[in-house]
Amino acid sequence: MLAAGFGAAYYILPRGGTPPAKTNLLVGTNMPFPPFEDFNRSTGEIEGFDIDLAALIATELGRTLVVRQFSSFTTLLATVGTGGVDMSVSAITMSGTTGSLRNATMDFSDPYYNANQGVLVRTGSSLNCAASTCTNTSLASLNVGVQQGTTSQSWLNDNKVASTTVTVFQTVDLEIAALSAGTIDAVLIDLDPAESLAGPGSGLRVAGAVITNELYGIAVPNGDPDNILSAINTVLARIRASGAYDTLILKWFA
Repeated sequence: MLAAGFGAAYYILPRGGTPPAKTNLLVGTNMPFPPFEDFNRSTGEIEGFDIDLAALIATELGRTLVVRQFSSFTTLLATVGTGGVDMSVSAITMSGTTGSLRNATMDFSDPYYNANQGVLVRTGSSLNCAASTCTNTSLASLNVGVQQGTTSQSWLNDNKVASTTVTVFQTVDLEIAALSAGTIDAVLIDLDPAESLAGPGSGLRVAGAVITNELYGIAVPNGDPDNILSAINTVLARIRASGAYDTLILKWFA
């Protein structure tokens, strides 16, 4: 029976009854993080590699995709942990020390992407990493921006030399604005977003990669209370076998 109260609709189940089947798949994300998730100003929609994956999973589950944008990455991760969304696909690293900490509050799908970090600088910067590979010493004496709650922040905190200054931002757009304005010297961010943000006319370039060999996974609340991990992994395996995964790579990373 459907009842109303306190401005919301809710279900009162008969004794021994089961909840109605979910019709939506509520997916959390945090933008901007192109090409994984970003806002298309022409269409007014959220789009990206992760969003396309989420749409395939929603179809597999027979649900309507609903994407919720979170104002910060840390809030997104906390909300997944408390079951506030059905799942999150937002370039979330599931491997390494950071991934192990996240496993305390979330369960992850099979990995769907391999990633490294990138060092983003202004085009006029003198920083050029040897063989396009940056290390902690490459960032010596620089003020480096990172987004709060990310593996960029944890890697820099764990590996920086004494002369490196770390400036923490809530969102990517704020750290990119600070870099463009010259308030900071560089931004450490996942490599593919770094390359995306350093597009034509941006005034930015990628000085090199920091090799971290991270694995992204799709996150659900601990224990998979909605029983959707199996469907998620089925979709990931199917698109790799069919070539659809490679098509998505070409679409978003070419």
